[in-house]
Amino acid sequence: MVDDKKNSLQVGSFNYALEDYGAYFMYALPNNETALDTLVNDMDEEIVKLQKTLISDDEFIKLRNQFENEFVDKNNRMLGVAENLADGYTFYKNTNNINTELDEIRKITKQDIQNVAKKYLNKNQRVLLYYLPKKG
Repeated sequence: MVDDKKNSLQVGSFNYALEDYGAYFMYALPNNETALDTLVNDMDEEIVKLQKTLISDDEFIKLRNQFENEFVDKNNRMLGVAENLADGYTFYKNTNNINTELDEIRKITKQDIQNVAKKYLNKNQRVLLYYLPKKG
């Protein structure tokens, strides 16, 4: 959408984990006068691809490297270590999670990613929000 179609300035997603339930956010910033429906349709197409086919080896390695890099980078700062200890206690009732989290991330497979996409990324399980500036 950014590099090939050039209809977006930025496209991204992130997980917002909470103690009970969380949320998964996806967003796109339109380029020029791109219709918002076009962006939603393009994102839906990518989700369907993810649900129907496994990601490539290159994409999988890139994702794994990003997670490992973020984990190591976060633990290079005292605040990051404190947050990881607090997350371990909050979500798992186990502060030792900081020592095993990276191993758990490395166990994730391409099939796991596809299964999660099939389970959670469905049109009947989402809210669409258009955050637009005031006109005039």
